[in-house]
Amino acid sequence: MRSEELDGTFDRFAHLRQPASDLCWWCGSKPATTGEHKFKRSDMARLMEGSPSLVWGYQGSGVTRELRGQGALKRDRYKVLKFPKSLCDTCNNSTSQPFDYAYDQFSSYLGSHNLRWLPGVPLGEIYGSSWPGSSLALARYYAKHFGCRMVRAGVPVPRSLVDFMNGASDMSDGHMVFVTTDSVHRVYRQGLYISPDGCWADHEETRFVGYVGAAYVGSLGVRYEWREGGFPDALRSQ
Repeated sequence: MRSEELDGTFDRFAHLRQPASDLCWWCGSKPATTGEHKFKRSDMARLMEGSPSLVWGYQGSGVTRELRGQGALKRDRYKVLKFPKSLCDTCNNSTSQPFDYAYDQFSSYLGSHNLRWLPGVPLGEIYGSSWPGSSLALARYYAKHFGCRMVRAGVPVPRSLVDFMNGASDMSDGHMVFVTTDSVHRVYRQGLYISPDGCWADHEETRFVGYVGAAYVGSLGVRYEWREGGFPDALRSQ
């Protein structure tokens, strides 16, 4: 498994990063008492079925942590398995339960099927006749994941992402797509990977105007990009 954490040794945009609020970034009303798992515990438990331990690493740092046994996933001794607390218990558990269920189905399918060379992701095969609604629930699971990452990065969570999680069918300034990448496939095809966060500011460096990140299960990932002002129609049609 590999996860990218922010490196605070040099940060050109440090003056733009917002400190995390004490309130849940999703509902905006209840205390932020829980942290979302960076990788689902069910995924990590699945990877442990053929090995007594997992190795957690940080991109480019050479730092690793060994997680031994299923109990290590609960104890989180090294405090690496979750994002900082930014969601209330209600949002992170009961409200998002349909999202988690859709993701579990998706991840379970990936665990037994190689989708790298297929022309697309067979959502109808994964979810059956319920695939339109379940696919939206899966996208909302990833929206929650990327929202937590944006909070950790100090980037304001776009209103469109919150509205999408609350039932909107699209995001005018957000783009989410399945991806597969040679470099990730070579190293993490049997594991889990979170890409570095990318963000950019306006010319005067007074505010963030974009963010991009990806999360992989094996060779297949989901990439989310936000751009202030939206996307050209050609990009949104992809």
